[in-house]
Amino acid sequence: MDVYKGWAKADLPDWLATPRRDFDRLAAHLRPEVERLLSRQGVFAPFGAVMAPGRYLGVIETVAGPGGQADSAIQLDRARDAVQDAAMRTGARAAAVVANCTVLLPGGDGPVQAAVIMCAHRDGTAENIVYPYRVGEAGVTFAPAQVSEGTQDIFPPIRLRFHIRETCPPRPAGHAVTSFAFHGIDRATVLARMGLTDTGTPQDDTRPAPMSIASLPDGWTVVVCNDPTTARAHEARLAAYSAGATVVTCMVDERRYESAAGGYHDGAQVWSVTHHGQAAGPHDLTLTGTPPAALHETIAAMEREETESGYPPGMLDFYFDIPVEVVFAVTGFRYCAGGCVVFDVAREMPGRQDAGL
Repeated sequence: MDVYKGWAKADLPDWLATPRRDFDRLAAHLRPEVERLLSRQGVFAPFGAVMAPGRYLGVIETVAGPGGQADSAIQLDRARDAVQDAAMRTGARAAAVVANCTVLLPGGDGPVQAAVIMCAHRDGTAENIVYPYRVGEAGVTFAPAQVSEGTQDIFPPIRLRFHIRETCPPRPAGHAVTSFAFHGIDRATVLARMGLTDTGTPQDDTRPAPMSIASLPDGWTVVVCNDPTTARAHEARLAAYSAGATVVTCMVDERRYESAAGGYHDGAQVWSVTHHGQAAGPHDLTLTGTPPAALHETIAAMEREETESGYPPGMLDFYFDIPVEVVFAVTGFRYCAGGCVVFDVAREMPGRQDAGL
């Protein structure tokens, strides 16, 4: 069952968006303007576009080129700089620069003119979409697009550490996920307290649901929430959720290098570990209460790995994973564990009023 079957594309959440989909949308946005310029003047100066974060389709903003009569390479550099500035200003998840180029195509007879759309995504993906064209009396004729690997020169390098554990495979930057792990109450009670219904349908990991639930070894039940607004609403109820039980939370926002873990027991928060990598720096760590004993060894392990990595201090954000690893030590669950845990789609009960509390 596809939880999003029947949804309009405009209503789909942003966590379903992929770089390939975003690049196609950027190309569809830029090509009509390229065609208009070619029809009017036969050439065009480089310009670009950025896709703001938000819904699945994203809002695309055109970024004007530098203009003037500078050398084509200088114009391209200036257009790329303008797109970089716009991407930083908007917090864009994808961006592209399009330039008028002479290219050699595989299997071609010689150089041809092409509009080359150089796309980049904040997760590190980059592609070049090449549209060979001819300008004639009937207008502009584009040949089918050819796609090749691009160069990531718009977004800064990803600072998340490399994942060397088999249980935590590499992941793209961009996840914003919150998990709630319960111990001391059964799965049915967890669902009732959170106002959820278990559909019994395994989640398609390529199209994650807004909320999902799984049973872990050692009696833990974990609920994963992909929607930040919904997650915050549940976080506000944790005192009630943890009555007669233990709840361990984990929040990550890879876009801002933010992560947090917290422990609640029988209606009260016991501990928290928080990292604000973008705002406060790669070695930021704030502790409250009495965190699990695993915290100190986790900090030591991350510092040791950073020292042995060969990278300058702070170049990669090793501290981002400290809350994640503390939660793993307590519950046996990492949010980035891939297919190691089978989740069922969970739905919020219509009109819930915390009746299960």
